[in-house]
Order: sequence, then structure tokens, then C-alpha cells
Amino acid sequence: MRVIVVDDAPDTCAFLRAVFIAEGHACEIFYRAEDADKHLADHHADLVLVDVYLAGTNGIDLVKRIRLAHPSTYAVVMTAHVSIETAAQSVTDGAIEYVSKPLTIDQIRAIASRAKEFQTHTVQESQPPPEEHPKSSIIGRSAKMLEVYNAIGRVAPSSANVLITGASGTGKELVARAIHRHSGRALLPFTAVNCGSIAETILESELFGHEKGAFTGAERVRQGLIEATNGGTLFLDEITETSLAFQVKLLRVLQEQQVRRVGSNKLISVDVRVLAASNRDVAELIRKGEFREDLYYRLSVVQIAVPSLNERREDIPLLVNGFLQDFNTAENRQVSIESAAVKALQGLDWPGNVRELENTIKRLAIFAGTGRITMADLDALQASRQDSTGKDETSEEASSGSDRLLEIERKHIARVLSECDGNKAEAARRLGIERKTLYKKANRLGIDLHSTK
Repeated sequence: MRVIVVDDAPDTCAFLRAVFIAEGHACEIFYRAEDADKHLADHHADLVLVDVYLAGTNGIDLVKRIRLAHPSTYAVVMTAHVSIETAAQSVTDGAIEYVSKPLTIDQIRAIASRAKEFQTHTVQESQPPPEEHPKSSIIGRSAKMLEVYNAIGRVAPSSANVLITGASGTGKELVARAIHRHSGRALLPFTAVNCGSIAETILESELFGHEKGAFTGAERVRQGLIEATNGGTLFLDEITETSLAFQVKLLRVLQEQQVRRVGSNKLISVDVRVLAASNRDVAELIRKGEFREDLYYRLSVVQIAVPSLNERREDIPLLVNGFLQDFNTAENRQVSIESAAVKALQGLDWPGNVRELENTIKRLAIFAGTGRITMADLDALQASRQDSTGKDETSEEASSGSDRLLEIERKHIARVLSECDGNKAEAARRLGIERKTLYKKANRLGIDLHSTK
């Protein structure tokens, strides 16, 4: 790697340079921030190590300039005088690591190893994506998805709050992450919170933090997620599942850009962009008095509607191809799919949208014994999706295929419920289905939702 050390202590620079060169890296040293700035104007560095206290300047400011100009550079702040203030400022301004001097040889090797891994990931992400599987986390070329892309492009550079609407499993969190990634806050935290899967009392403590002794079990001061996300983006999924009382407190935070921990009278200033999402009709909830109109207007400076999968069926081949590529990479397999099966998938109903399609492709790929998903597999899938009170199977083969996929589906749902500790709202979200659909499937598949196992 190309390494740069910026420190006004010659002994430190000489030691670091010797270790990096011995480890096979190219290393240059600078005693002044100005000299490092001039060098980096024409050269790229994979790893930079900068001392906090440089002669006549602050090393953290140099790190901030480097990270803004070269986001792929792995920046490390060093100091012999560790403090909370410099640590917080370093991370806020783009440092990936904050370390105490003097460094040992093992520490230097470990930093180099992490920097190398960081560079590998950055290179992979920056490579042009294959034509058939865009490496963006959002996949689709339909007219409706282009509208979403344009909306993301327009709103991302601003600080406006955004309300993202759409059915469960359409990819609302992916839209939120894309907005953050293309904003000026991209190098700062992105925190996602599922409001529908957390009890209100816990949600308040999670978001606002609490003081020691604020309630039973509060044994220490805890910084809330809003404070922890300062400067970054907070994504509140299922915002319409919160109570009116909680909505009042959230509205106050948005209006005043201040947060008060549970059990405290002190207001803490924050700078957080809020992106919220809902799979419900917000206007109808406002009409019923179940959601505050003033909070709605605070959250929806811009509103982005994510289309259901049924509204963009032309994207299904791209999605199927993308999910198969991801599966093959993760499982070291080479599963393919018949074009006729892809067309059949385009004709099916997808109440769970993209998430349901993804889970379906994974299930089919796992049991593709020949390494190829065929129409026979799709026929069995369709049979398994029929209600148990529906038509009789037309053949013994179809019946066995249906039973096989029903068992797969039962085990999959049971495993997800177990991973969520029985939280049905969270399990439904991960499965890409509505909660009522989960109840229907559980009843059909013989899953006891009230079981502790």
C-alpha cells in the first residue's frame, strides 16, 4: 500500500516508516500538514496516519480534508494525549481509527491489515457493475423505479426530511440508505430503527437515551441513538406504529433539534436528518386521529412512494438474476434458472414484494438439486402457495413437490421466529409479509405463534 505518516516528531516518523517498509509498503513522511496537503493534491494514499497535535495546526483538520477529497483513504488519528474530545472530533471528521501513541509493531501491522481490507472492499464497490446485475443495492429499470431514482437524486444533497411510503418488502430502507449515501452526511452514521418492533417505553429510551436511575434497570447513563447519530441520518421505519404520546416527543426533537434523555432536564443539541417510512395510508391515519398531522408535515418535506413488485413486473428478471448472483457468491454455488421459470415468476402475485421474491429465489436455489431452477420447481412452488383448502393436486409428483416446499416454508418461518425471539412484527418484516399474512401461514403450516420455542 501507499502509506503517508504526518507527525512533527522525527523519531515517530522514522520508526513508522521503517516498520511499513519492512512490511512491504511504500511510505512517505511529512512533518507539516501543509506539505502533506501538497503531496495529496497530486498523489493518492491508501493509508494515512496523522498526529493530533502538529506544529501550528490541528491534525484532525487535515484528516477531514483528506477524507473529503479521498473517501477511499483509510485515515488514522494518533495521539499521545488521549481524550474524549479529540476522539469524538476525530471520528466525526472522518477518521476510521483513533489510536494512542506510541504504537507497537503488532499494532502497526494490525492497522495495515485493516486498511488493506478496507481498500479491497472499496475497490470492489467502485468497479463498474455487470450489465445484468447493477451492483447498486436497489435493482430496477422500470419507469416507476426511475421516478424513485430521480427523487433520490434530487433530495439527497439537501437536508430535508423524507417520508418513504410503500408496502412491506418494497425496499424502503434501501431507498433511505441510498439517500444517505449520496448526501453530504455519507461519511457519518446511518442508524435504522424499526419502531414497530420495539415497545414504546424501550423505544423512547433507545432514541433519547436515559440517565442513571431514570427507571428500574437504568444502572448507568446511556446515550440515545439520536445523539449517537449526530451529524448523520436517522431512519425510522414503521413510524406510524408509534403512539400519539411518542409522536409529540419526536416532533419536539425535530422542531428544536434538541433531545432530552429520559430522567434528565438537560437539552442536548443535535444535528440529525430524519428519514421515516410507513407501509400504511398516512392520510387515513391522520383522518382517524391515529397520527399527528403536524408530525406528518415535519417528516414529509419530500415524499417518495416506492412501487410494489406487482407494479414493476418488468424488473423481476433483473431481481431474480441479482438474487441468484448473491446466492451463488455467498454459498459458492453455480445455480441458474430457466428463462421459462423467470417468465412464470413474472406472472405470480407477490404480496411480500421484493423481499418475498428474494426469499423465494433462495429457497428454490437451495433445493435445486441439478443446479438449475426449472418449471417443475415453479409448479411445486405454486402448489405450495395454494391454501390448504384449495384444489386437490393433479398428480403424485405435484403433491410430493408441494409437501416438500411446504416443509421448507414451515422450517424457514419457524427459524425466523426463533431468531426474532418470537417477535411476530419483526418476523413478518424479515419474511417480507404483512403480520396478518404471517398468522394465516402459521395456521396453515401448523406453527404455534404463542409457543416459547
